[in-house]
Amino acid sequence: MKKYFLGFIFSILFSNIFADIAPSPIEIKGIFSRSNCKIRMKSEIVRADLFNDSAKVDCEFEMVNSGDSITIEIGFPEMNFQYWSSGEYDINDKKNFKICVDGNILMENQIDVPAEMTSIYNSYMKVYSIDKTYKQKTDSIYKANNITIQKNGSYTYKYEVDYKNAMLSLNSLNEWRDSQPYIDSNLWNEFDNQMKKGNFPWYVWKVHFDKNETKKIKVAYSLPSGMGYGSNYRYFKYILETGSGWYMDIEKADIFLKLHNINRKRIEEISPKGYIVDKSQNTIIWNLNNLEPTKENDIYLRYYNLKERNHWKIFKFKRKISRKYRFLNMGL
Repeated sequence: MKKYFLGFIFSILFSNIFADIAPSPIEIKGIFSRSNCKIRMKSEIVRADLFNDSAKVDCEFEMVNSGDSITIEIGFPEMNFQYWSSGEYDINDKKNFKICVDGNILMENQIDVPAEMTSIYNSYMKVYSIDKTYKQKTDSIYKANNITIQKNGSYTYKYEVDYKNAMLSLNSLNEWRDSQPYIDSNLWNEFDNQMKKGNFPWYVWKVHFDKNETKKIKVAYSLPSGMGYGSNYRYFKYILETGSGWYMDIEKADIFLKLHNINRKRIEEISPKGYIVDKSQNTIIWNLNNLEPTKENDIYLRYYNLKERNHWKIFKFKRKISRKYRFLNMGL
């Protein structure tokens, strides 16, 4: 089995749900080499509650160290930070994750990002803090001058002097904001370069294994569902391939996808093959043994929402008519 972690290929347009844990592509203080890691993923149990627009995922991993005593960093992919365009990452995001090692819940200060991504992370969080402060000060200026913001973005006020005072304060505030950094192309380029190298903005945490020690790691979190272009379809994708970074194969992997407000008749694709459907529990199940995971083993469920699908059909029809009309005009 490959000892080096196989990187992910991401698309900025579509947000996959990456749920597996994997060795972080970092050597910890020079004492850990991935090629010598002898920690095996003995079992992997994934329970996902799937809703039309979201998923709640609980993962349990039993890890066994057949080598010498070692401390490693374990990573967990985090979608929102990777997809700034499709989900805002904020300072409270770690609270959405619950990570347990042998029943001990990790505190937020025990969860970090890989060293390669630290500067990008800090740059992003600095801009996030600046924008948050800017909004708070803007709201305070409006409130202090008795100005009300309407839903359409317009504002109302009682006295002209309040309006003038507010504009003066806002001009000064805007000058301050313009002097501060933004999320610009430089940050995006740095992010893209790290992505190409295979360094991803995971959450990472340290775990110590004694020789022959077994540990249970649990991760629970919620994420939005994947969405196809134009909301034509939605999907859930769980990457089993990340397990290839551990020592030997995965002895046992069980995956349970429980459908809630998803109609089975509107499921268009399920992969890989070999699953069973428990109709009484409305659950799709895979029971895998002695698995050396590749992309072909990744779990994928594609389905559609009837209302969204109908909107998509109307959109395609209007686009077709528009193109036909444009071509006719060109021929006149």
